[in-house]
Amino acid sequence: RIQPPQQQEHAEGDSSPPSPIWRVRFSPCRSWSSQSTHPPSAAQTSPSSTNSLRLLAAGASNTIRCYSLAERTNKDASTNDVLDASAMSVGCTECLVSNDYYNQVVENNNCASNSRSTLGYAALDIARNYCGADTVTGNEVVAASQLGGKVCVWVRLDPALMDKGVTVTDAAATTTVGDINERMTYIQTHSEFTVRSATGTTLAIRPPSLANYYSKKDTDILVALGCTNGAVVLCKTGILADRPGAENAASSGAVVGDSASSSGDTISIMSDSAPGEILATIGGGHACVMSLAFHPTIPNAFVVGRKDGTVDIYSSAATENFRRMHRLVHSSFPIRALAFSQPDGALLFAGDDDGKLYSYDASCNNEKTNMSAPVKLVACALTAHKGWVMNLTPFPDGRRVATCGSDRSVRVWDCGMGLASSTPVHSFEGVHDGLVW
Repeated sequence: RIQPPQQQEHAEGDSSPPSPIWRVRFSPCRSWSSQSTHPPSAAQTSPSSTNSLRLLAAGASNTIRCYSLAERTNKDASTNDVLDASAMSVGCTECLVSNDYYNQVVENNNCASNSRSTLGYAALDIARNYCGADTVTGNEVVAASQLGGKVCVWVRLDPALMDKGVTVTDAAATTTVGDINERMTYIQTHSEFTVRSATGTTLAIRPPSLANYYSKKDTDILVALGCTNGAVVLCKTGILADRPGAENAASSGAVVGDSASSSGDTISIMSDSAPGEILATIGGGHACVMSLAFHPTIPNAFVVGRKDGTVDIYSSAATENFRRMHRLVHSSFPIRALAFSQPDGALLFAGDDDGKLYSYDASCNNEKTNMSAPVKLVACALTAHKGWVMNLTPFPDGRRVATCGSDRSVRVWDCGMGLASSTPVHSFEGVHDGLVW
């Protein structure tokens, strides 16, 4: 069991309740290698095996905690084999923090746990910064937002590059505190910016696997943020996005790094852009944005869930001409959970505050460069949860989707007839003490 972040930071004698975890994400990037001829230093990474999973947890805390999960039987965690929870080894020796909090840690030489004023991180997303065919190569990019619209971005170098001795010209500052038995490494952001109109509760990284072609001249990884006025803003992060042919620029140092990088290379992960520069403002004048998600294969296409229950799909073949392609109006309750199925986005799932889970067929758009083809409702679980559907995650194989809700349960659904009959494949109830985000 992974404890809430702030519970592990409480000072002795502090009886205040632990703060909630609002978002958890598994990293899509490879784990740290233990077979390295140039192993990362303690300030760069925590020791873990090659078959471990990396999990990030964010909530009402000053930190985003990074966990390494490995099965003690040495079963490969990257396969589809069922892992034995009773044999799992869970460790946390890294925290991602903002510049302000990092300075507190350095100044006090501790975790600054006495600082009680925090907005926490209400939204979290992780992307693998790579657009080639390799399924594991790429730097890990983490973006998180706080209430009020502050966005923090961190980059973790691909372990394969570290094994080769590749160095970064603009590495983030790190500091390690604690004794040898309980040591924690704090990692400063690579970029920070604030979008005043953003709620801070909705954020999504535009998938670099789409070659990040918002426009030919832009080279940044982009994030989308939902706003109180119903708009979505698309912003630069100041982090270079991997693009086709980027490895050929190694001589200039202006590359993000990939498997073609050689030992001794010096790479740059920062662009020349100002972090937070807004490229587009899309869909204003509607109900507040509660959720958003990018299509996994169609460039410049994303979906928005709103407070009034509408689901809007936006797309653009030209960079400055985003427009609404579809409006789905089957719900009148806030849409907090929203995602396209993996790996091709053939289905769109939406969960509302009435406990319903909707499934839409978007497969007609798979061969298109925008979302102009029909999107149709195919199934609805009328009682997916006895309360709000807080979040959902499609399985990588596209066959199932997991949901969690305010009824303290987690359920797994078959994407076919299971939704229509409101019958989950698995249901986990009575395990959690509060809302499941």
